[in-house]
Amino acid sequence: MQNGSDDADDMKARLAKLASDLQAKREAEIAEERSRSDPGPDKSLGRAMSLGFRVLTEFVVATVIGALIGWRLDVWLGTAPWLLILFLGFGLAAGFNNVYKLAAPPASRAGESRRGNEPDGDQPPQ
Repeated sequence: MQNGSDDADDMKARLAKLASDLQAKREAEIAEERSRSDPGPDKSLGRAMSLGFRVLTEFVVATVIGALIGWRLDVWLGTAPWLLILFLGFGLAAGFNNVYKLAAPPASRAGESRRGNEPDGDQPPQ
């Protein structure tokens, strides 16, 4: 009888060791899978750089286009440098307007009437 009891105890010990080894293996596999599925570094830096380059490009392009239009009109009409200065100012204004549009938060639909983009009269401005 003693031998049967030792076999049962031995079997329970082996089963407990096997269960703990199996649990450790599962946890290791889960940790490895999580490390492989991580997206890596935060993507916010890339988005911020993308937005920064877009703002810079739109501002510079608007300014240069305004200056080129003014310069060509000055050459054509012989009014140098007045139209260059005027259209350079228009280009700068357009560039600032583009930057403002990119930086401004999107307009929310709350408080807008069904007729258009006018806010409802009884709603306080937000």
